[in-house]
Order: sequence, then C-alpha cells, then structure tokens
Amino acid sequence: MRTNVEDMKTNIKDKKTSIEDKKTNIEASKVLEISELDYFIENFQILRKINLSISNGEFVGLIGPNGAGKTTLLKCINGINKGKGQISINNMKLENLSNKKIARGVALMHQNTNVSFPLPAIDVVLAGRYPYLGFAAGESINDYRIARKYMKYTSTSQFEKKPITTVSGGERQRIFFAKILTQETNIILLDEPTSNLDIAHEEQIFRYCSELCADGKTVVAAVHDLKIASRYCSRLILLKDGGIIADGRVDEVLTSKNLSEAYGVNALVYRNRITGLLDFYIPGIDNKKNKERVHIIGGGGSASGVIRQLFEKGYELSAGVLSDGDSDLNCAEVFEIKCAVNKPFSEIEDEAFNENIKYIKEAEITILCNMPFGIYNLRNLEAAKQASKLIIIEDESPEGRDFTDGKALEIYNQLKKNAIITTYARLHEVV
Repeated sequence: MRTNVEDMKTNIKDKKTSIEDKKTNIEASKVLEISELDYFIENFQILRKINLSISNGEFVGLIGPNGAGKTTLLKCINGINKGKGQISINNMKLENLSNKKIARGVALMHQNTNVSFPLPAIDVVLAGRYPYLGFAAGESINDYRIARKYMKYTSTSQFEKKPITTVSGGERQRIFFAKILTQETNIILLDEPTSNLDIAHEEQIFRYCSELCADGKTVVAAVHDLKIASRYCSRLILLKDGGIIADGRVDEVLTSKNLSEAYGVNALVYRNRITGLLDFYIPGIDNKKNKERVHIIGGGGSASGVIRQLFEKGYELSAGVLSDGDSDLNCAEVFEIKCAVNKPFSEIEDEAFNENIKYIKEAEITILCNMPFGIYNLRNLEAAKQASKLIIIEDESPEGRDFTDGKALEIYNQLKKNAIITTYARLHEVV
C-alpha cells in the first residue's frame, strides 16, 4: 500500500515538473512583453494601457486608421519613445538596457529615412552592424560577409557601390531592409515597410518576413494595406485612438464589427472563393468613383504608392512622363492608368511632354512625387507649371535629389510658391 502511495506522489511530482517545464518553455518563447504602456506628448495621450505578449516566430500586423498609434508603439518598443509602463525584450526590461543592447535585440525600419549624403549602398547596409562594433573599431571581414549576405537576400547586391541617393525609392527601401537584417536581431519592427514599393516588391518584402518568422524571428509591422496584412500576418492587432480594440487571428480581428468601430465604415467581410483568403468589400468608399481627376508626376518608384492609394479611393488617374522599364510605369499599367511615356535614358521628347501637359490640364489636382531630378526628367518640372492645383510630396530635401547643378531646384522652388507641400504619410489629408 505504501508503495502505491509513493508511486502516486512520484507521478504527481513528475506531472508538476512537466507542467513547470511547459510554463518555462512558454515563457522562454516570449520575446516581447508590454504591460500597461501609456505614452504622452506633453498633455496629449497617444497610447493607452497597451498590454501585449508576443512570441518567437509570430508575424504581427499593427493595423488601424491614421493616428491610431502604430508608429508610436513601434518607437516605444525600440526605446526611442519613453512611455509609462513596462516593456521587456528577451526577458530583459528595456529601461535597464543600453542603446547598443537594445539594438542587438530589436531592429526598426522607419517609414521614411532621409539620406542626403551619397554613401555607397554597402556602407548603408553595414551601418546595421554598429551594435557589435567596439569604440572606434571598423567593420571586419565578417561584417562585410553578413552585409553582402542580406544584400543578396534582398536582391540589392547590384547596388553595392552605387550611391544611395541615386537609386529609386523602392530600391532604397529594399537596401534599408537589408540594413536591418544585417543587424541580426530576433525582433524586427517595420513601419509601413512597403510604402514606396511597387506591387511585386511589396509582395516580396512580406514574403521575406514570412520566411524570417518561419526561421524563428519575430516581425511586428505597422501595415496600411489590410488585404496584404490578412494574407501574410499570423496575428493582427487593431488600434484606435491609442488603444487596442482587437487582437488575434486574422479572421478574429477583421470582422465587420471591428472595421466599423475602427474605421467608421460598413464593411462586408467574406472568404474569397478563388483565393481562399479573407477579403472585404466597403461599399461607398473603396469602390465609389470619385469625380476628381488626379495627375501624378513621378518616376523611379516614387509614384507607385501614390497610384495604389488613390486608385483604391476611386480617383480617376493619369501619370507621366514615365520611362519604359520604370517600376512606376509597371504599376500604372497594372491599374490601367493612362500614361505619358518616354524611352529610357533620354530627355523627354516633345510628344511625351505635350501629352503630359494635356493630362495635367485635364486634372483638378496634380501631384509631384518625391523623386530625384536629372536632365532626363527636367521637363516634368516644367510641365508641372501648368497645374491648376499642385501638391508636392516632400519626404526628403530637394537639394539631395537634384542632379542638374541647380536647374531643377530653381524650377522646384518656383513651383513650391503656389503648391501644397506634404509628405506621403499625410497625402490623405490634402487629397
């Protein structure tokens, strides 16, 4: 009888040990924990009582309307913003870590990164190794090996020696993605990572993230496009007015009720029979044709995000002058947008120039994108003088984008006198 009692005690002890082991494994898998996080700018509260626990291998999408607090939350996790509450990364309190120690655990890719100095792309990517370098120490052969590894992974190896100021917006975005991968952290934070990318490269970035999560890394991304978030993210966190209103699987978060609460729209959510993925229809908003016509002047990947954003809002669009082979032209063709087109690596010819002016005069609004200026596209600035209402997207200083010895800058500054100046992130506020 005593033996049976002892055996029972042993079994109970073994089960308790097993349970404790499981608890330990669950705790060990948590790489990010946030408790009661508030964040204020002066007396204005941006984040309200954020409580989160995120584990290895999760691909978390932060979604919500503009001003919901997505970017602010990412900056709190990275230690840039100092909020009230507690954040732990890899079971260590953020407040107890130096900047370098944080950078070894968390990498943040900002939505817009201004680069005015023509550094070779390899030097930009190598900057991701700074948390591992000693004082005044240069990069080692191993650092170069790691940087080139991720440039190859992101298909940017061909830009290694090219000045970062001369590549397109989409190419620059992929180079900065290679930079944060070179940081080799197990937590990756992305703030609108595909804002300057065409459709093909947008999908590619999210596929990269899925692969990284499959390898055990954790990705937390602020995502504007709900459809791409639903396709790739394993978990969604819906924010509104600085607080979390839904957190869970895609089908748990993207419901008619939640979208109505967050965005103020009546959305029909359904399972797409062709793709098998969750999809949604927003009557009267995404699918209603807007009466205003908008002409977009871009190039080098600077216009793709603008085209997608305005197309989804139902604006009638035109674009130009774009060159054959330009990712902006590819994007415009996907959406069947009328374009003024010129052959690549040559100055804009009269036919394309006049067609561009025709589209500008037909449009109520003309948008000049945040593009580099060279002798080949100088006439695009001349054409913009014909706009009845001009909006200029200025995410980067025009001085750093002028490669015409000041000719483009002179015209640009004239245009600014009668234009609305905004950023890509705030374009929705003026259109």
